[in-house]
Amino acid sequence: MNSFLVILISFFISIALTISTFPLGSFSPDWIHLFLIYWILAAPKSVGLVVSWIIGLTADVVVGSTLGANALVYVLISYIILKTYKTIRYLTVFQQGIIVLFLLIFKYTILLWIDKLLTIGNYGLSVYWIPLVSAIIWPIIFFSLRSIRRRYNIK
Repeated sequence: MNSFLVILISFFISIALTISTFPLGSFSPDWIHLFLIYWILAAPKSVGLVVSWIIGLTADVVVGSTLGANALVYVLISYIILKTYKTIRYLTVFQQGIIVLFLLIFKYTILLWIDKLLTIGNYGLSVYWIPLVSAIIWPIIFFSLRSIRRRYNIK
């Protein structure tokens, strides 16, 4: 199977997981961003800033936030990961989970800042539970996507 198709299907699965766990509110992991972080770490030549921007716009539409806010944050975090992926790859999965925690705290801080600038009120401080839940679930995402990557020989 084509590697691009496998990555695309995995992003559709992440969107479906986001929609299905939406009733959990702030205790739902950031599925789309976790999948994006994994694919940037695993296949940085296949998933770059343009793909991150498109996925961010898709996340804006799915979540119902301000159009472009998630896209901006996805590109910022993707840029950080692309610049440091060689180092992050050699960390243990639990150390990567800590990095994911801090990156997602950065993401939601920027989203809260944008929300306050626009005086919309989409997000509250309870949104900081999402990075914690996402960091806890990171090893499951990592090992499941790694098995898919190895099965379809994605590089």
